[in-house]
Amino acid sequence: MHTFWGSVDGTLLRLDPEEIPHALKVLRLQPGDALHVLDGSGNRYTGTVTRAHKKEVIAEVQETLYDFGAVSGHLHLAIAPTKNVDRMHFFLEKAVEMGIHEVTPLVSFHSERRHWNAERAVRVMKAACTQSHKGKLPVLHPLQSLEDLIKQTDATRIRACMATCLEAPKESWVEILKAQPERPALLCIGPEGDFSLAEWEHAQQAGFQHVHLGAHRLRTETAGLYAVAAFAQRGL
Repeated sequence: MHTFWGSVDGTLLRLDPEEIPHALKVLRLQPGDALHVLDGSGNRYTGTVTRAHKKEVIAEVQETLYDFGAVSGHLHLAIAPTKNVDRMHFFLEKAVEMGIHEVTPLVSFHSERRHWNAERAVRVMKAACTQSHKGKLPVLHPLQSLEDLIKQTDATRIRACMATCLEAPKESWVEILKAQPERPALLCIGPEGDFSLAEWEHAQQAGFQHVHLGAHRLRTETAGLYAVAAFAQRGL
C-alpha cells in the first residue's frame, strides 16, 4: 500500500498538493484504492480514496495508528551545514531513518555555508520518514547562529554538549547517553574547520559539556551520523 503526506479533517484525508501528480500520473490512484497518509504529527491513517482529481485527492479514514514509528527519548542535533549541500541532505536522510527528533542548521565562526534551503531539506526528511515508517516529522529549525543557540539553551534542563577536536578534556558522547538514556540531549557539531576555542569557552560558561565522538577525526556529516547512531543504540 502506498504512503503519502497529507492532512486530516474529521474523517477525511487530503493529500498534500505536491503529492497529487505522483499519486495520479505515476501510481494511477483511483476511487476505491487504499492508501496510507502521514500527517507529520506521529499518526498514520489508512484510508480509501473517494475522489481523485488533479486539484485534490480525498480519502475516507478507515483506521488510525497513533505514535507510528515513535522513537523514545529526545535528541536535538545542532550541526553546521557542509559546503557541499548533498552531504548535508545525506546526513538528514540517514538521521531521520535512525530516529532524530530535532535539527538546527548552525552558523559558527568557521562555517563554509551560511545559507540554507529549508524547503528542500524538509522534502528529504519527509521521504526518509516514509521509507523508514515514521509518522513524526522531526523539527527542522531555521538557520541559527551558535551564539543564539547557546543563549536559548537551558543546560540545567537538558544534556547540552559540544563535540570538538580541541585539545581539552572531553567525555565520551556514547557513555553520556548510556548513563542517562531518557534525558533530552542537545549536541553541537561544528563545520569542517571545527568550533573555535572562543566558541567552546562560551558554550562551557553556559553549562555545555565537552564531548568526543570516538578515537577518529570525522567529517561534519559523519560526526552527525555517529552521534545519532549512538543515540539509537544507547539503551541496548
